[in-house]
Amino acid sequence: MARRAGPLASAAVALGLSLVLFACVGPIASSPPTPRLSPPVISRPGVLRAVIDLGYPPFGGRVGGNPVGLDVDVASAIADRLGLRLDVVDARSTEASGMVQSGRADLLFGALTVQSAVASDVLFAGTYVSDAPAVFSAHEASVGLTGLGNRRVAVQAGSQAYWLLLDEYGRRHLVVTRDLKTALTEAAEGQVDYAAGDALVGAYIGRDLFGLRYNGQLEDGGPLGVGVPPDKQALANQVRSTLDDMAAQGVLATLRRKWVGDLPILRVAAETSSSDAATASP
Repeated sequence: MARRAGPLASAAVALGLSLVLFACVGPIASSPPTPRLSPPVISRPGVLRAVIDLGYPPFGGRVGGNPVGLDVDVASAIADRLGLRLDVVDARSTEASGMVQSGRADLLFGALTVQSAVASDVLFAGTYVSDAPAVFSAHEASVGLTGLGNRRVAVQAGSQAYWLLLDEYGRRHLVVTRDLKTALTEAAEGQVDYAAGDALVGAYIGRDLFGLRYNGQLEDGGPLGVGVPPDKQALANQVRSTLDDMAAQGVLATLRRKWVGDLPILRVAAETSSSDAATASP
């Protein structure tokens, strides 16, 4: 059976169509948006600079040289609502936080939790999605961490799911793989009973694996959000308010569904805010 094209591939098709349409009708005149923020709240006039890892689908990637992904879509929506042009800066986590700390960039994405924001010395400026370690297989039955005894579970070495399973069961029944895609493929093909890994990444990869199903979480999930420079509280307030509006209007849920399909709402820790629960809706 032929694989379905994922959103990264679909984005390339959409981009090609938009270019064709533009060539046919020519540019459409419109008034430039009025920026709602300016320096020193942001680093450059009229521009919102967002640091995103473009090597980490579905959060960030490239199609035809253009940045795409969930983080890119969220950053673009924020910029649009603030009347700013988005400038995506591709950087790995090792250098991304330093760019935001120094004020060379305005927003930091990349699976940022409240805890990692504190460790990176950036302000946590609101959430846009929740994530959790999860279980996938070719079976339909739900299962959690305590239901995997004596089952062969493929899991990526060093991942959060790996450490949870190692602590619960030891190494005996684990099939350790170099990446999550390999683990999910083995589960879809019946080589192992289950695969375990990041819920959002797993759901994105699973769209191209026939018969793979989401079976449940290994533990409670938590919010992922946006970081801003530590001295930019005004920017943090604007970003948080914008994300809250996007959640209330269903924009964040729509973007989530675009990239991870019908992945169910993830169970989050009790202390997680109600606004984050709305963000995680499919």
